[in-house]
Amino acid sequence: MSASSSASAFRRSAKHVTKHVKACSNKLINKWKIFTGDRVIVTSGKDKGQIGQVTKVFRKENKLIVGGLNLVKKHVKPQPQPGEPNPPGQILSVEQPIHYSNVSLVDPNTGGRVRIQSSYLDDGTKVRVTKGRLSSQTFVPRPDQLLERKTPRGTGVGAKDTTEEFVRKVTYLGPR
Repeated sequence: MSASSSASAFRRSAKHVTKHVKACSNKLINKWKIFTGDRVIVTSGKDKGQIGQVTKVFRKENKLIVGGLNLVKKHVKPQPQPGEPNPPGQILSVEQPIHYSNVSLVDPNTGGRVRIQSSYLDDGTKVRVTKGRLSSQTFVPRPDQLLERKTPRGTGVGAKDTTEEFVRKVTYLGPR
């Protein structure tokens, strides 16, 4: 076997591996167990071990923003305003998203990082229960922010709505 044929075989196998890595990297998480308003601890990265509250969730990217953590300095160019000759530029601290796999929920009692298991109470309500080495087997309440709708429901009657009299009108009398 010549050197060129072995090199082409290597290229073909490397191409297969890179395709596989790209395909696996875009898998979205089906069932999220972390929501906006939860207290989480960062498990890896520069802010490892710090606790914060989730402020925003990006489900299509498998990422979330934790308030006050993963800050990056961003340089902003000067914005000239009329009447101001030379405005200064700024350096701002901006929160960057953290991948879902790099955070864990915090147990409300022990303060340690835990995993979550969903279970149902006797009355049928779904609850989140902590599990793991540092867990206290307690319920993690859903954040109050989830109870509010982001966009309020429309209660007014629109032009394309069916009138109530037309809905209540009897149109079928049954077989004769």
